[in-house]
Amino acid sequence: MLGDKKNKEKSLELGFGTKNYQKTVRFLNKDGSVNIKRKGLKGFDNIDRYHWLITTSWTNLLAVILISYAVVNTIFAAIYYQMGYQNFGGIAGYDGPERFLDLFFFSAQTLTTVGYGHVYPNSTNVSTVAAIESLFGLMGFALATGVLYGRFSRPKVALLYSDKVLISPYQGITGLMFRVANTKQNELIEVEASVVLSYSDPETNKREFESLSLEINKINFLTLSWTIVHPIDEKSPIYKVSTEELLKRDAELIILIKAINDTYSQTVYSRMSYKAHEFEENAKFVPIKQEVSGEGKISINLTDIHRYNKTF
Repeated sequence: MLGDKKNKEKSLELGFGTKNYQKTVRFLNKDGSVNIKRKGLKGFDNIDRYHWLITTSWTNLLAVILISYAVVNTIFAAIYYQMGYQNFGGIAGYDGPERFLDLFFFSAQTLTTVGYGHVYPNSTNVSTVAAIESLFGLMGFALATGVLYGRFSRPKVALLYSDKVLISPYQGITGLMFRVANTKQNELIEVEASVVLSYSDPETNKREFESLSLEINKINFLTLSWTIVHPIDEKSPIYKVSTEELLKRDAELIILIKAINDTYSQTVYSRMSYKAHEFEENAKFVPIKQEVSGEGKISINLTDIHRYNKTF
């Protein structure tokens, strides 16, 4: 039924356009980020620096901070070195790397405003440059503090999705299903899911987007795991459609989940997509084991979310 004219009334526009690409495309990456790069702007307009600092890994952020710190201190140490050692107190007449190292540490003490060691400014010119460097230091650490606060205070949702989408027996028919679970100890409430199928239609030479009806599209609490099911009945756009046909049409299952983070009392979003090669036919999820402690507390093992068995 893919491309059936009866289903065109259900076609959606998610913002990805209707262009039918000649190559295989993926609109959403596995981490939920949009797989589109915007180009054509000049210089740094192509880079959203704040977004990158907020969303990049901690390793990248710490590397940027440490490299920036080292570069700034090296630049100011070079300026102080050119101004001459006679403008500083506490520096002997030696020359070369040892004096530059002393001036590097002098710059670090000035930048962080922690106070001077045995080296201190001994002229108006050096004091002026040191005052400018102190201003740079105050602004730089203010920006770094703001980025760190933004990373910690930004409401997040960390959902774990099953590796595969299964086409399994379901209430006398078949169902397309996948599982999600909350990986954090906070609570997600009023959780809503919507699933959209994207595929290439050779008849219209366009990219089509169709919303898939779900068995349940909203739950009050995501405390354990949630198996999201699309019944493949006669109304489904993938009724009697094989995975080979989905591969041929470059199909992509786009998942959009919205919830309220109980910790922040704010709405959070999660996105995910599966390509047709990540569909598994004639398979059924293995139930996730639930264990109860002596205090009556329920625990689950989230690694079980990916487990399934073939049904033949």
